[in-house]
Amino acid sequence: MIGQVCAAVCTVFSLAYSAYYVTQLTRHLTRGWRRACPLVTPQGLALACLSHLCLSAAPLAPSVTEEEAEEEQRNIKPPAVVPPQPERAEPLNTRSAIQPGVAGAAWPAAASSPPAAGTSSSGAAQQPETREEQGPKTLRSIVSVGQPMSKYTAFEELGRGGFGAVYKALDTSRRKQVAIKIMSLGEEMSEELAAIEILAMRDNRHRNIVSYFDSYLVDAELWLAMEFMDGGTLFDVLRAVYLEEGQIGAVCRECLQGLHFLHCRQVIHRDIKSGNVLVGMDGSVKLADFGLCAQLSPERSKRSSRVGTPSWMAPEVVRGEAYGPKVDIWSLGIMGLEMVEGEAPYQREARLRVFELIERNGPPKLQNPKHHSALLRDFLRCCLQADEDRRWSAQELLQHPFVTSGHPASSLAALITSAKQVQEDWRGDACA
Repeated sequence: MIGQVCAAVCTVFSLAYSAYYVTQLTRHLTRGWRRACPLVTPQGLALACLSHLCLSAAPLAPSVTEEEAEEEQRNIKPPAVVPPQPERAEPLNTRSAIQPGVAGAAWPAAASSPPAAGTSSSGAAQQPETREEQGPKTLRSIVSVGQPMSKYTAFEELGRGGFGAVYKALDTSRRKQVAIKIMSLGEEMSEELAAIEILAMRDNRHRNIVSYFDSYLVDAELWLAMEFMDGGTLFDVLRAVYLEEGQIGAVCRECLQGLHFLHCRQVIHRDIKSGNVLVGMDGSVKLADFGLCAQLSPERSKRSSRVGTPSWMAPEVVRGEAYGPKVDIWSLGIMGLEMVEGEAPYQREARLRVFELIERNGPPKLQNPKHHSALLRDFLRCCLQADEDRRWSAQELLQHPFVTSGHPASSLAALITSAKQVQEDWRGDACA
């Protein structure tokens, strides 16, 4: 009898210990799965279980109680929040390597057939504030209905970059050449941003702003038809030829006229640089690429998002402070240095390094100031004031002697023709 009682007691203890062991093992495995797969589907959970069992040869970590697990989670510090950073743009590989309305972008490749839907590339870019839930309705209410393929023919690719590609095409209804910018709509280019770009061009017509013609939605792409500028970009020109001070003054005057018009209408471009300035063979100069522009209002007279191209950003943009239209004036001053030196300050540096240098060094200066006139130096000084309040406006700069003494815009025609010839020679050498 005593032996039977002892056997029964041992059996009870054995069962209790087995249950405890199974419970602790289950808690351990479950805790491991939660850490590895915080959000999983049933299929994913099954796969995680299988993976855990396959690795069971490794020693298991000691089990913990639910209270210990909760305490452990409370002791884990959340990762530091990293503010969004604007896109890094290299000299020859920037978001604006594709230009709206570009004629003669570097090494255009002929295309005998129109582009297929979904072929344009997409890349990350620093974007302005959006309200994407309103985007689809807004965009569909402003684009044209129909298929652009029936209207545009003879496509020739001019350039390709972050949001898509730009083509030269023939508008059969007008019997004239146009530029068509094809952008993929998705995470990097929302429909809201596309609508902002269209409205900025459509509602701000000026002789120093590239003209908007039409737009279409084709599957997940936006087709944006605009004025074809046969001289290419100012960036293309600067790579091929040097500008005299009178020519620099002419370019600055034409850009300032466009900026003054925009600023009077409470529009900030936010990405002024040589790659976003288009030129014609007749010497015309026009602002382009309004993908990062912002419309101010009485309710929202400032912006604070850090957008644009790093080397051309004003200090207040780099710091994430509230800013107004004068950020475009700083960028114009950097573009002035670009026209003099051949490239923008810090253009070859990494993005974060550029921000550090802008903060540490203050306004950049000419490498050899004595080689340039006092008027040019003073004009750049007026543009590149670190204090936004002391920085001149577009209207004030249009009265600056360096601008008023600049050459007529028509005098740029010979310069642009020379740049085209240099580019043709380069193309010939590359094909030889």
